Amino acid sequence: MDGETVSAVLTESASQVYQYIADMQYVSDPPLGVSVTAVSHCDVHEGFAVLHIDGAMPDPNGLMLKVGDVLLQESEAGFDRYDETSRTMVVRPGNDILSAMSDGDNKVSVLSDMKFLVAVTGEFYRRYGHLLTLPVHDVRAAEPRFPEGSDPNSQQLSAVDTILGNRLSYIWGAPGTGKTQYVLATCIRAIVESGGRVAVFAPTNNSVEQVLRGVIKAFGDDETLTGSILRLGVPTRGFYQEYPWMCEDRQAQRRIGACIRTLECLEEVMFERACDELEGEILELQWFAESLPVGPSGKVIAADHPELEMELQDMGPFLSSRAETRDLLTLSKDEDAREVLTELIASLYDRERPAADIEEYSEWSDEDLMCAIMETEREIRELASKATAGRMGKAAVIAATPHQFLSRFRPRGSKEDGRPELDVDHIFLDEAGYCGLVQATALFTNGVPVTFLGDHMQLPPVTQLDEEVLRSAARRGGMLKYGYLWAMSSLYTEMLIRKGPGCLVEMFLEDAEPEFESMAQGRLTTSHRFGANLADVLDRFVYSNGLRGSSQGGDLEILCIDAVCTSREGRDNRSEAEAVRDYLRSERPDPGDVAILTPYSVQLALIKKLVGRRYRDCAMTVHGSQGREWDTVVLSVADNGICSRDVPFRFTGSDSKVGLRVINTAVSRARRRLVLVCDREFWCDREGELISGILREVPPEGVRNFNR
Repeated sequence: MDGETVSAVLTESASQVYQYIADMQYVSDPPLGVSVTAVSHCDVHEGFAVLHIDGAMPDPNGLMLKVGDVLLQESEAGFDRYDETSRTMVVRPGNDILSAMSDGDNKVSVLSDMKFLVAVTGEFYRRYGHLLTLPVHDVRAAEPRFPEGSDPNSQQLSAVDTILGNRLSYIWGAPGTGKTQYVLATCIRAIVESGGRVAVFAPTNNSVEQVLRGVIKAFGDDETLTGSILRLGVPTRGFYQEYPWMCEDRQAQRRIGACIRTLECLEEVMFERACDELEGEILELQWFAESLPVGPSGKVIAADHPELEMELQDMGPFLSSRAETRDLLTLSKDEDAREVLTELIASLYDRERPAADIEEYSEWSDEDLMCAIMETEREIRELASKATAGRMGKAAVIAATPHQFLSRFRPRGSKEDGRPELDVDHIFLDEAGYCGLVQATALFTNGVPVTFLGDHMQLPPVTQLDEEVLRSAARRGGMLKYGYLWAMSSLYTEMLIRKGPGCLVEMFLEDAEPEFESMAQGRLTTSHRFGANLADVLDRFVYSNGLRGSSQGGDLEILCIDAVCTSREGRDNRSEAEAVRDYLRSERPDPGDVAILTPYSVQLALIKKLVGRRYRDCAMTVHGSQGREWDTVVLSVADNGICSRDVPFRFTGSDSKVGLRVINTAVSRARRRLVLVCDREFWCDREGELISGILREVPPEGVRNFNR
């Protein structure tokens, strides 16, 4: 199917979703698609402010800053970096906003509105959707070299060959199979050493840094490679402190914008001065033209009067110095010079001239203005080497979320329109199963080879749209006819581009697996993460493809805290929350090494309330943990056999794909220790459940009774 047809559907889908969210925001509480994070207080400094966040840190993609009644988009607010540990964000919004932030009467908050992301996506497809195509360029790469001190296994060797030998490829691998440090890093090195450039995308800010850390570790001391990485977007404080040279300098970018505006103002002042100085000469020239004899046509033709023609030509350089006056002076053979001069005088002097009235410049000489112009031009040249646009041309590896590409760049080879070009030779998308179809499809406007990496049995993309609403619209049509595209994974991209959106409706409704035609596939089934115990369980319940643990890595330590909850009304489980609290009090792990996960937001709120300030930010939903890893993961299952309502185990039961993926994702976040907090007897009695299979791997000494 041609790109324009697919693009038209994606554009219409964005319009439908935008309108639906806009309508529902007026009737839902909280407003659909909007998350508001309060700022407890601001530390305002010269040129920037530090925001202290009240609650969990928002994802930095598509943020907006609200100060009083003023709402600033991401680029206007100047989000610089954020720190999850101290819950702070740095912004550089300009002096007027900083002054307003200093006023205690102006409430400050950070907003993320899904409408903004949807609008950005729709605008991208309106501009560049006609370029959608499966890759048309071949892979260019040098002989691959694996990281020193490692012996790749046969699957890793095959995966590298698959990527470097095909325009479109997908490498599947569970955590710990070497997708990043062996396969991805090796392929990046091979492409860069051949003179090529790559872009590495991941769906979330955290996953971008996670994949970069793996690649950097594989590159080791090779500064040629590590020094060529440009990380776009807002970095975490930890990543910025470790790799400041990799992060874009947004302050330089904003300063360039300010310098350009200053330069334009200075040049306008110079032009207005020239207008004033030439006014007498132009009026005299008009009088001279009026005194000349009229030709046979009844006009004064400049070509018939050499002195007049020369005077008009001498004014050309002055008028051509400004775009708005460049076409005022025409010397057509049929043009009456008197009319031309009358129009010229009206255009130059019968208009608003604000730059001519700037009092601050009234005492400046022309030499002062020229010096200021030259100094500003010099500063722009110096800043260009630090700003993103300047660094983009030098970076060999560019890392970002798809949102950064959609909102800031244009595809390779597209028409110049003010956006910088993403000029790369190969695109990689990590955590592909978690990346949305609509966002990932934009990467196919570049025409270059594309490689997906990930695990399709981890969490699917998250959308704030109700799945049942999307299913109903997909069946019956109507306002959200194409809304289902926002709930599908990037792994369906080939089908969308090749066959069109119509082929995906039934696949969405039936939750069918994607079909690949030209996409070459590779599998990595030996995990250094899990060890034999968990790998065997995951292969039986989730993958069924021969996943096995590494003989070198040893088994993951799996513990169980047996917590019985005898009374609950919803998804919250107080006994489990108290068991989590007591475990943390007993073990006292470092907050940076532990995550407390739960499938449900109501259970998360209860856990945060009980665990105290030290571990509050360690708690998150399983969805919030995607793309991250910790030494210890504590999983509160929450669901058990006691509930006042008959509710399905949506995010825990293995009879649904989403439940299987949620639990698989949660246990895959643990590097060394997994602690399951649940009603052990209840889950062990449920045959065919992943949780049951994991519990059977817990040795007797690994079971702790909380209240049984």
